Amino acid sequence: MIEESPTNLLLQVDNQSMLKNILQIFRYSELIKTLVAKDLRVRYTNSILGYAWTWLDPIMSMFTFILVFQVILAIKVEHFPVFLLSGLIPWTFFSSSVISSIPSILSNAGLIKRVYYPREIFPLTIILSHGINMLLGLGLLIPVVLAFGLRLTPKLLLLPIPTFFLFLLTFAISLIVASVNVFLRDITYIAPFVIRLWFFVTPIFYTIDGRIPAKYMNIYILMNPMAVIVSLYRASLMNHPLPALHHMITAFSTCFLAFVAGYGFFKRIEDTMVKRI
Repeated sequence: MIEESPTNLLLQVDNQSMLKNILQIFRYSELIKTLVAKDLRVRYTNSILGYAWTWLDPIMSMFTFILVFQVILAIKVEHFPVFLLSGLIPWTFFSSSVISSIPSILSNAGLIKRVYYPREIFPLTIILSHGINMLLGLGLLIPVVLAFGLRLTPKLLLLPIPTFFLFLLTFAISLIVASVNVFLRDITYIAPFVIRLWFFVTPIFYTIDGRIPAKYMNIYILMNPMAVIVSLYRASLMNHPLPALHHMITAFSTCFLAFVAGYGFFKRIEDTMVKRI
């Protein structure tokens, strides 16, 4: 009989505990729906254009980047507007979700103190409401793709894959910033700055080919899985070549490990966090 090491037993317990916590969230599906609806309603209250901003925001960013990078700097990328939008829409979801999640625990302090709910629900509802916006944006992007003479191919069926891993990465970082904000309010200023830097090292308005030396590519993908996620959106929508398999495995592994680490960190400090708010 082979005895399991204490480390393996600990990992097994942690994994079981994490799975139990994640499954517990589904018991609060009605609360999640209510909070998502509330977030969407509040976000567009007193807005003349309302949900149209879901589409207008990336379009305005697209025109800005076209002016700067294609007109002024003369960067040549085929079908540049579609290229931009296919990267901006998932990036906007990621950045908006993370930044909006920062105050999600503190802003629900009254509810958290009155009744027990899994506290991760509050960043989650922010992400889901921004996710609805992203899906609407992607749906509206398809006619634009066709208008530029691009063909939709069976690669379109791959869209759920980058979306799933984008969600994992976004949820992980949102949990971290939301919990850290309880103890360190400076995260409100630090996180947007980091997100802006992250934007410029991700191939949103440029192609990755030839810009990252081959010997550093594996490290780059490991540190920035968004590069692969954005490339997969373009492969699905614009029929671009798929990223190399080992790059996809690296990026997806990073997203999964980030989720495990972020969720574990959140649950580890949850009790202290609740006492602090």
